[in-house]
Amino acid sequence: MENISKIVIAQDTGKRIGYVLDVVIDYQDSYKKTGYYVVDEETEGEFFLKNDNILKIGQEYIMIASAGILEFVLTRKDSLIGKHVVGDECQEFGMVTNLVFAKNKLEKLTTNKCEIMAKLIKEIGEDFVFVSSKKKRTKKHVEIFPRMEADIKVTTQENFQVSVPQKITLSAGFYIGKFSTQDIFGYNNERIVAKGEKISRTIFENAKKHNKLNQLFFAVDR
Repeated sequence: MENISKIVIAQDTGKRIGYVLDVVIDYQDSYKKTGYYVVDEETEGEFFLKNDNILKIGQEYIMIASAGILEFVLTRKDSLIGKHVVGDECQEFGMVTNLVFAKNKLEKLTTNKCEIMAKLIKEIGEDFVFVSSKKKRTKKHVEIFPRMEADIKVTTQENFQVSVPQKITLSAGFYIGKFSTQDIFGYNNERIVAKGEKISRTIFENAKKHNKLNQLFFAVDR
């Protein structure tokens, strides 16, 4: 998912503020992405960073003018990552593993089984996302949602560990001391976490650097 784990830095002080934990989506406005949740690495407090307050986004960093523009978050909605997708006929379309945006609007969900266009989402619940899997008729054309063929495209992922968390946890304390159940590879296809390896602070930081914390979340033992 774009920009997850990138370091947020303040231009006025040159201070490292924290890192991006999750995206903020306005479910009432066409699933528009309004910003990001940022976590303070020392206190693990969470903050809302608006898109309008971002100065620049680089490969590893997001720059803001000042830490003062961040809004403290008392509660937040659970991430879409980890929710299971269910169709009209109670079909199981897998668990959401990634979100794809186009011009700050959610374009599609990627699950461990397929891809689903955002326009087909009917309702988002605490643990499940309900989507339309029936034919929709309009004046100009017939739009079809076939079984895993068109709007839902099958993509397979080997050795995917299925679980349903209430929310994605990206703070170091969740990972350190646990063991990985699969190999995880970095930007240059180098192995950054080995199957069966105990997660240390160094391994956690390296996974974050390679934007692999989401994958690490599903890989660690419960």
